[in-house]
Amino acid sequence: MQFWDFAALTYYRLLDRFSGPLNRLAVRRLGLRPGEAVLDIGCGTGALLPELVHAVGPHGRVVAVDRSPRMVRIARRRAARWPNVEVREADACTTCHGSGEFDAAVALGAFSAMPDVAAAVANACDALRPGGRLFVFDVRLAKDDRVTGLLRRGYRLVAGFTGADVVAELRAVFGRVEPVFAVEGDTTATVLATKAAQVTDAVTGSAGTPCRPAG
Repeated sequence: MQFWDFAALTYYRLLDRFSGPLNRLAVRRLGLRPGEAVLDIGCGTGALLPELVHAVGPHGRVVAVDRSPRMVRIARRRAARWPNVEVREADACTTCHGSGEFDAAVALGAFSAMPDVAAAVANACDALRPGGRLFVFDVRLAKDDRVTGLLRRGYRLVAGFTGADVVAELRAVFGRVEPVFAVEGDTTATVLATKAAQVTDAVTGSAGTPCRPAG
């Protein structure tokens, strides 16, 4: 936690200056419309908030979540001008964001640094309505070579990387996971995941959209 509080005052300020193209890509691929509700997971200092608010308009809703108190304080200052934005201090691995409350969600460089990636992804899926969209840009160190091994060790020391494959975790619970680019980088992945439409349980006859692998 102390690392992320420190980052809020150092490299995140620099990162905010160069995140514009990625932020705009996320909003465009999500296809956000006025009046929709969107969840920003691992919002950091809130650099994405202006783009999200602009996309959903005054009748939409934006909820941003981060577990670093200092990140949240900065994001709240940034969001103070918008009455339809809420910034929450919460752990995305253990916190329920609501059941089917959001039309879309976004996680930029967030999941891979969490201690329980599977739980965080499942919570994100739970928060989406059937057919809801999740845009993810994240570290993916899946190759089996010396350089990737060194990167994994460094990322583990800096951010607590567990080795989980974010894309694999997304595929375990989402109905569809599609790459945004035809060719992905060696160390990152950019995908759009879509929650499955409602299905009827053959035993109980109840409708639902399960977001957690069986077992």
